[in-house]
Amino acid sequence: MTHTSPTLPNILLLGFGNIGQALSAPLRARYPHLDIRVLDERMDAQQIAIAHAAGFTWERCRIQADNYTALLAPHLRPGSLVINIATSISSHDLLAWTQAQGVHYLDTCIDPWEYQDGTLHNAANTNYQMREAVLALREHLPPGGPSALVAHGANPGFVSLLVKRGLAMMAARHLPQVPLPTRAPGWAQLAEALGIRVIQISERDQQRTTTPRAPDCFVNTWSVDGFVAEALQPVELGWGSHEAHGPLAAQACHHNHGSRAGVYLPELGARFRVRSWSPAAGEFCGHLISHNEAFSIAAYLSRHTPDTGALAYRPTVYYAYHPCDQAQESLALLAAGSRAPIASQRILKDEICDGIDELGVLLLSDRHPGLWLGSQLSIHDARRIAPHNNATSLQVVGSMLAGIAWLEAHPRAGIVESEALDADFIIDHAERYWAPIVHEFRDWHPGPPGTPRRWSLDEFRVE
Repeated sequence: MTHTSPTLPNILLLGFGNIGQALSAPLRARYPHLDIRVLDERMDAQQIAIAHAAGFTWERCRIQADNYTALLAPHLRPGSLVINIATSISSHDLLAWTQAQGVHYLDTCIDPWEYQDGTLHNAANTNYQMREAVLALREHLPPGGPSALVAHGANPGFVSLLVKRGLAMMAARHLPQVPLPTRAPGWAQLAEALGIRVIQISERDQQRTTTPRAPDCFVNTWSVDGFVAEALQPVELGWGSHEAHGPLAAQACHHNHGSRAGVYLPELGARFRVRSWSPAAGEFCGHLISHNEAFSIAAYLSRHTPDTGALAYRPTVYYAYHPCDQAQESLALLAAGSRAPIASQRILKDEICDGIDELGVLLLSDRHPGLWLGSQLSIHDARRIAPHNNATSLQVVGSMLAGIAWLEAHPRAGIVESEALDADFIIDHAERYWAPIVHEFRDWHPGPPGTPRRWSLDEFRVE
């Protein structure tokens, strides 16, 4: 589907790794005549060929804290769109600058200029702190600025709208007399009324290849640099109001500012595993990887008492990720808390022979059967829909394209998180890239049958 945009004079892509290449053909199809330019530090022969095929111009450069304004300014004018899909370019700084320039912005996660690999006891090395810095920036900006959609990929991003859709589906089944909410307090009240205790972003990547992995090579299906950075951060999650007791509650490090919706544990995500469930995979063990949506969803679904402001309700929210098998094997390279053992890296795309990426949300209630809602996109469907994609990258691309459509429809919304978006709008625009989107109600809990269910993180952890 082509699109003529009166609001976007041009687009500037920061980064042209796997996701940038995956986005190239769908973005060009949407904007056949728009000036689209790529800035990337590498731009090898394959990247250049894909950029040329999409009709993108490109420039090889390294974007840093001391040069980003000089590098970006010549390519932008009021109404332009910056899409930041590079690793280690500060979302906060780009947001502040693009807001001042009248330029729209979209990214798929909140990044710093540099990650602190393996630093477990410093709150500054947490996604919670990076999100709070962006929210503080938003509070100091005048209303009605150029729309900037923050942390809107597959997850974080699209999964937040799946949570809304999932809550609506559970309400239709169990609370049909309750009208659907239109604002954040209502969604928190609905989640509480449904007895939602745990929300997992549940992903089991089952894409397979017959190409062997070298022992010192890190393999993944979306971004090696991005996944390694996440896996070497401390475990982080949205902290539920019921998480009062147990060994992990005693270890949890709380933040003293902001929403206080999240905590971190002094353990690496690469080494911390939890049980999850999805329709195709069944019960599986995933890594609790630090992700922005853990706090944005938890904060959105928090209810405080009107008189004292004390927390009355919040679900526990976290990302449970089992990557493809070769990426799972690759995590052993991070056992010492460093990326130093990685000698090479490879993105699995053309060599994938089969499999799906099953990505969705698992809503677990202490009153009703749980609900898993999400995508079972296969590698074969991904290749049919768009070139240069696997199932994982196309899920990200579909959400980004829906986000761009939202930005065009709401050009003066300022800095926005995914939770504030209309779920029907985003899902309608992205569904063709995620199909099939499936759901299953299931009374699932990781504990032995017949034992009390406290829904605490301790019950889900795999020792």
